[in-house]
Amino acid sequence: MKILAFDTSNKPLTVAVVEDGKVLAHMESTEIKTHSVSILPDIQESLKTANLSVNDIDLIAVADGPGSYTGVRIAVTVAKTLAFTLNKPLVGVSSLRVLAANGTDGKLAVPVIDARNDNAFAGAYILKSNEVVNVIADQHITMDKLFALLANYDENNIQFVNVSEHLAELIQNKMPNAEIILTKDSLPNAAKLANLAKDEQPVKDIDAFVPTYLRLTQAEHDWMEKGHKEDGNISYVEEI
Repeated sequence: MKILAFDTSNKPLTVAVVEDGKVLAHMESTEIKTHSVSILPDIQESLKTANLSVNDIDLIAVADGPGSYTGVRIAVTVAKTLAFTLNKPLVGVSSLRVLAANGTDGKLAVPVIDARNDNAFAGAYILKSNEVVNVIADQHITMDKLFALLANYDENNIQFVNVSEHLAELIQNKMPNAEIILTKDSLPNAAKLANLAKDEQPVKDIDAFVPTYLRLTQAEHDWMEKGHKEDGNISYVEEI
C-alpha cells in the first residue's frame, strides 16, 4: 500500500510517502513560512522523490488535530480535496498520537501542545511493539488537571513529548522524575503518521470530515460571550 501522509498541525510541516512500511520520501520543514503556500509543493516534491504520481497513491493520511487552528484546517482541506478528486480513501489520525509515536517503547507517552496560560492539548498513550494505544483521551486541559490524571501512573515511566520550555518548567516542578522531551527533539513525523494510518478505517463521509479542535475557536468563544446559548448537539466547526 502506498500512503501519502502529511501534518501541518504544529509549526513544523512534514510530508512522507510510504509503501508497505518502507519510507520512499520524507520531508520536514521548521522554517517560518506559511503552510498553505508550501504544502502542495512539498507534496509534489515528495512524490517526485518517490518516483510516483499522485494517482499511484492508495491512501491519504492526515493529522487532523488538535493543534494550530489554521494549520489543522490547511492539512484537512488539502487531504479532503485530494481524496475527493482522486477517489482515494482518507484516514485522519490525532496529532497528539503522531507526537506520542516519538516516545520510547514500553513508556507512557504524554504528548502536550502548549495552549498558553498553563493549558495544553494533551493525552496519554502506551507504546508497545509499534502500537500507540490511547489510555487518556485527547483533551484541552489545565496542566494541574493533567498531573492529577497521571497520578496513578509510575512517574519514572512517563515521557512528556513535544514540551515547550514553559511547560517543561511546570512539569519539572510537579513531576521531577518524569522524562521530558522538548519540542525540538520530538517533531511530528509524517512517516510515523503513515504507519499509524495503515491499519485504521478510512472516513466514511469525506464531506463530513472536519478537524478536531478540542476547544472553541475564537469566533465560537465570541459567539458565546455575546449571550448565545450553547447547544451540546451542535458542532460550530463548519464542514470544509
